[in-house]
Amino acid sequence: MKRKYATIAVRLTGAGLALVFLWLTYRYFDRKALLKQLFLFLQRSGTIVWMLLIYGASFWLRALAWKAYVGKPISLLVYAKGIFFSLLINHIAPFKVGDIARIAVLANQKGVSVGEAVHSVAVMRLLDMLVLCFLSAWGVYTYVHRFPTINVTVIDVVGIIGACAIVVLLSHTSDVEWIRKHHRMIKSALKGKRGVYMAGMIALSWLCEAVVIYEIAPMLGLPLSFWESVWVNSITVSGQVFQIAPGGLGTYEAVMAFAITRIAPDWSSAYMAAMMTHVFKFVFSYAVGVAVLFLFPNDISFVRAVFQKGRERQ
Repeated sequence: MKRKYATIAVRLTGAGLALVFLWLTYRYFDRKALLKQLFLFLQRSGTIVWMLLIYGASFWLRALAWKAYVGKPISLLVYAKGIFFSLLINHIAPFKVGDIARIAVLANQKGVSVGEAVHSVAVMRLLDMLVLCFLSAWGVYTYVHRFPTINVTVIDVVGIIGACAIVVLLSHTSDVEWIRKHHRMIKSALKGKRGVYMAGMIALSWLCEAVVIYEIAPMLGLPLSFWESVWVNSITVSGQVFQIAPGGLGTYEAVMAFAITRIAPDWSSAYMAAMMTHVFKFVFSYAVGVAVLFLFPNDISFVRAVFQKGRERQ
């Protein structure tokens, strides 16, 4: 029952962010301007290739970290395949259920139990969130703290209420053993040289992912430095815990537009940048996901299983 309340809180916060997105769309959406910017972007073939390579590398870096944690003689391609399946499913299903595909792909390998697969994916998610929370907190202090006064907007209120709701609900749903279990998982994952390597690969992967907004922002006259782009990307991805639509549609744009305007107060350009960035990631997710399915058609059963699991969760 308590878990149900937590789920409701997450979805209500996601719905609030979706409403913010609808308001931003009503206020700033310009179809002609968006199509014009997309057309100009497509003419920059060199930039697109560069973005694809670096953005794609971010997932291979996460695969390297995952492989290091599992520590078994399994091809890196297996881990990458699981991540790309997960990426595709998260951009099709309304809620984030892609990790089920990661678990299924790894558990299908010889010498790996379902429990080990679940544990490894959970650890990777914990490390992802630790790195993202660190980058987000650093950016909030660096880029938001420098403003002496910031007008409170709807998204501020939604974000604060959502964060408070999650903290309160987790404090009620989490017992001592749950906390100890996840503490042991993090401690084990970060122990020794392997932990440094894994944390380094994950951190580097998020730096690579930031290249998308870093390259798109200047096209719209937004003066984002690389580290500002890293923060914008980190806090945007962190906000996807509230995803209620495929690929975080709506929540992604609302959070990214908000983050950008903390640095460059231009809501119109920030909204446009968020839209273009998300379009790029959607196209990449579908293209790579379909390519993986084409190359490994026998794994289509994993996708079906995930959709079934997604329906059960709803």
